[in-house]
Amino acid sequence: MDPALITAWATVAIAASTIVVGSATCFLIWRGFKAMDRSSDERARDRRVAADELKAWREDMKDWRGADIRRHEEAREADIRRHEEAMAALRELIVRTGPVAPAE
Repeated sequence: MDPALITAWATVAIAASTIVVGSATCFLIWRGFKAMDRSSDERARDRRVAADELKAWREDMKDWRGADIRRHEEAREADIRRHEEAMAALRELIVRTGPVAPAE
């Protein structure tokens, strides 16, 4: 075979393999970029969902805290009312059972 022909075919083979390998490399890099974009979008979506859930949880905690404070105030008022009633009953009992005032 002619050395020039062998050199020409070798050059074509090298060029073709370079194009194939280069194209495959570019394709794989492009796929990697797309995967990174999808992953980034998923993380951003997950962060938004987590932020929304945290906001809802904080609002629930605020509502529950308000309800706890209201229940505490109601219980405190009921205790004060019962104490005042008990003291009034005790005063009345003392008056009724106390010694009779001497007649003058």
